[in-house]
Amino acid sequence: MRWRLITGTLVFALFGPRVIGLITLPLAALLALAPPRSRWPWAVVLPGAALGLLVLAPVAPRPLDSVLGAYVVFAGAAFVVTAVMLRAGLLLRASAATGLAALGALAATLLLRGDVTWTALHLQAVHEANEALRFAEQLQPDAASLVGPLAGAFGDTFPALLVLQTLAGLALAWQWHTRLAVEPLGPPAAPFRQFRFDDAWIWGLVGVLGVWAAPALAVLKPAALNVGIVLSVLYCLRGAAVVVAVAGVAGVPVGFLVIGAVVASALAVPLLLIVPGVWTLGVFDTWMEFRRRLAGRPNVT
Repeated sequence: MRWRLITGTLVFALFGPRVIGLITLPLAALLALAPPRSRWPWAVVLPGAALGLLVLAPVAPRPLDSVLGAYVVFAGAAFVVTAVMLRAGLLLRASAATGLAALGALAATLLLRGDVTWTALHLQAVHEANEALRFAEQLQPDAASLVGPLAGAFGDTFPALLVLQTLAGLALAWQWHTRLAVEPLGPPAAPFRQFRFDDAWIWGLVGVLGVWAAPALAVLKPAALNVGIVLSVLYCLRGAAVVVAVAGVAGVPVGFLVIGAVVASALAVPLLLIVPGVWTLGVFDTWMEFRRRLAGRPNVT
């Protein structure tokens, strides 16, 4: 279990160094409420929390920097509050913290700066993506024509990516808390093969499709795009959980699935087939409840 948490944390830090505070800040607060078994975790958690705050304080913050800094702090605080007050699943608590953090960060930034607009945030996100992709272009000059479209896509979808980073970071913080604390504030997350969420979330996808199908709602398309990405990723994870559960019933080692996923990620054509298939499986699990149907069947040996 611990090696999975370490791997997940390192991957998160690699792809989201600016928001590492989404793990370290709530973890420090949770361990303050429910102390760890020994003192050694503080030697890692406290410097990590300080680093999480340090990367959020640039010398000359731009609009996106201000919003991001406030958001990470609000997300950590809101998650700790939901952990204490809300008796619900991890995903629901993390989602509630995400929504509260978004409202709090926008309100605080508007109050302190007053110059935050979607256009300003979008332009900075596109600019940062361009800088990152230009560096990658030096390693792969043939991909120069993709820099502009990819940067624009990142600018359009950075809210969805931030939400997904938040859900992942808060989940890692909670799992570390349940691993380290003597008396955790709640149980750890269920095994991945049991991952699911309320079936009513399917109406979110219906709403997204409705916005894209109705020309009169064109002004809502940027928001619908980001909501659709978040829900699609969650449904892909739900479909992957069904695959893991079925593999367990069939006696297929999880390691084989991991190797298959890595190979698929390296090959574009299989990946383009697998991702829609897993997404469809996750969506149809809303009605079919595949794992409930498998529950009464013995494992194949």
